[in-house]
Amino acid sequence: MNWSQYGSLSNDLDIIHQVSPNDVMPYEENWLRACALNAKIFSTCSKRQYFAVVLAPNRRVAGIGYNGSPPGMAHCIDGACPRAQEGSAPGSSYDNCISQHAEQGALLWSDPSLRLGGTLIVNGPPCMTCAKLIASSGVRRVVHWDDSNYEGWPDVRKFLISAGLDVISVPAIDT
Repeated sequence: MNWSQYGSLSNDLDIIHQVSPNDVMPYEENWLRACALNAKIFSTCSKRQYFAVVLAPNRRVAGIGYNGSPPGMAHCIDGACPRAQEGSAPGSSYDNCISQHAEQGALLWSDPSLRLGGTLIVNGPPCMTCAKLIASSGVRRVVHWDDSNYEGWPDVRKFLISAGLDVISVPAIDT
């Protein structure tokens, strides 16, 4: 998506929604670490391991998800990943991805009434497909670790901000 067509609105959104890593709450930092650790355990993606948690406004867990193929299908880590076979770049089109993304699973398996006004936390930046789901889900805040290799992130971030979400990018740490 080309946000330059919106001219100054695009720049205004960036200024209005300047949320720094300092705005991340201590419990959100703990959840980021937990997402990274749980991704190593549960994810079956051969390229990247993600885990997401949806927190209700009262900070209770409303849903969790990890990236992996649907039940009954071969897993990407077992050689079934078209993206790995083709050498697809991070953040490029996910049309050939057989896995459900972590954010999708966390939203799919959460109660909509619990996530309304809540926070989605994931150990990497969402793709555009996940961003559209997040923007429509009722959560109001996204906290994620940065990934400088994801070239599409600026457009995804602007999309989330234009949908009224607070987006907090936190420098990644080793877990």
